[in-house]
Amino acid sequence: MHSFWQRLNAIFFYTLSVLGFLSFMAAGTTYWHEAQPAVELRLERILLRKIQGAGHDQAILSLGINADLRSVFNWNVKQLFVYVTAEYETEANVLNQVVVWDSIINDAAHAWIRSDYVVNKYSLTDQGYGLRANNVSLVMNWNTVPATGLLTLHHAFADIYRFNVPADYS
Repeated sequence: MHSFWQRLNAIFFYTLSVLGFLSFMAAGTTYWHEAQPAVELRLERILLRKIQGAGHDQAILSLGINADLRSVFNWNVKQLFVYVTAEYETEANVLNQVVVWDSIINDAAHAWIRSDYVVNKYSLTDQGYGLRANNVSLVMNWNTVPATGLLTLHHAFADIYRFNVPADYS
């Protein structure tokens, strides 16, 4: 005959297994959710500096951001980590990606980002002098943090903003 603790152990782990299975199935329903985010990025102003002692270029960007990410939210989205990357090529590196702005969004009511003039949180710095007269692309990316399931990464590649860095320092 089984003791009380063996029976309690069997009931507990059976319940835990059922809850785990139901959680997995519930998370699976969100993979068919089709989000239609609208993203518009633009460059309002750029200031290019040459940092002599460190030996690199630095650009201070002022961005215009209009991003409606409300459609990304569903019952399983706990929060979004949204960030804008500046991507460019140099002779030393085929692809340079620098995060210039980020934000954490905790609910759908705050998922519409409307800012006409945002100074970048993190300066666009190149390890060398590869920013002058270079083509740079601004891309909005976001990580979806679910209540249950896998962390996913998304890009707004359809709404890339491209610009040329000035050839002269400011």
